Amino acid sequence: MIDLLTTLGGISWDLEVRGILVVAVGTVILIGSVWLIIATNSGARLSTLVTLAGLMGFMTILGISWWLYGSGWKGADPSWRTIDINVGDLRSSALIEARDLPDPEDLLSAYEMVVRSQDEIANLEFNKLPTESDYPELSLEDLAALQADKQLRNETITHSELAAVSPGLAKSYGLDDLNGWRLLSTAESGDAQAQAIADVLAQTDLGFGSTSDFKILDSYTYGGKPELNDNPNRWDRISLWVTNTARVTHPTRYAVVQLQRVVDQPSIPGIAPPRPVIDSEEPVVSTIMVRDLGTRRLRPALVAIGSFIIFLALCYWLHVRDKELMAKRQEFASTIE
Repeated sequence: MIDLLTTLGGISWDLEVRGILVVAVGTVILIGSVWLIIATNSGARLSTLVTLAGLMGFMTILGISWWLYGSGWKGADPSWRTIDINVGDLRSSALIEARDLPDPEDLLSAYEMVVRSQDEIANLEFNKLPTESDYPELSLEDLAALQADKQLRNETITHSELAAVSPGLAKSYGLDDLNGWRLLSTAESGDAQAQAIADVLAQTDLGFGSTSDFKILDSYTYGGKPELNDNPNRWDRISLWVTNTARVTHPTRYAVVQLQRVVDQPSIPGIAPPRPVIDSEEPVVSTIMVRDLGTRRLRPALVAIGSFIIFLALCYWLHVRDKELMAKRQEFASTIE
């Protein structure tokens, strides 16, 4: 007994060991108690078959619920997987579709789009400077510095930032169909940008030591399932849901996240870091990724299908056993007569 307590005391009670013990105790108490009750009436062999059949039936139902909702013992979640990091010239990209993406220099800057437009929301956000009435407590020198910083921010906005504020303005300039590519707003490209940043920092030959060395420009997507058009009606929503649900294969979806090195600006202690300024002499780095749909429902599906097969096998085994028992009873009854 003392040796057992010493052994238990030496176990590291982390989550893994605790989980194993919880499952083991639950199996012994729940399944074991059912087996014991049936065994008192039907015997050990029949009790084992009936208990296992019930367990596999329960696991089938549980696996189906996991399968439907993508919960329980899940597989890998969907993610972006980098297939190419292009520096400078997308026309030499390994992905043929990426060669059709326009060069950033061939597009109007986001600030020029705002200035030329009559979009009130975009102009209010990206084409308005603070005035003396907005900050009456500031001196003229401080107000001028604030206006210069605001103007620099306006002139360096990206198309993705503009699409997040005014998607209609971005579409009016054709950014929703660039040779099959569609601009993503900053809200839509969050996970793609995060993966692109991680992969770029992992490539030491690019020379980026931290996220302060570059600025994310724009993100684009290509392919994937069809999406709703602007102002969809009820029929559009129903038809798209039906077609996407009935689709057997998933169209391949790509994404490109572009970034560029910024000018090195020393930071002064006690003062807010300077606003990043893109170094126009440096090439644009394009991270090309493909959407990995993952295996989120694969494990629950295998649990449901495997449990159902075992359940059918056990039920058939019980059926065969009942037929043999009935045949022996009839044989015994005939001998008595």
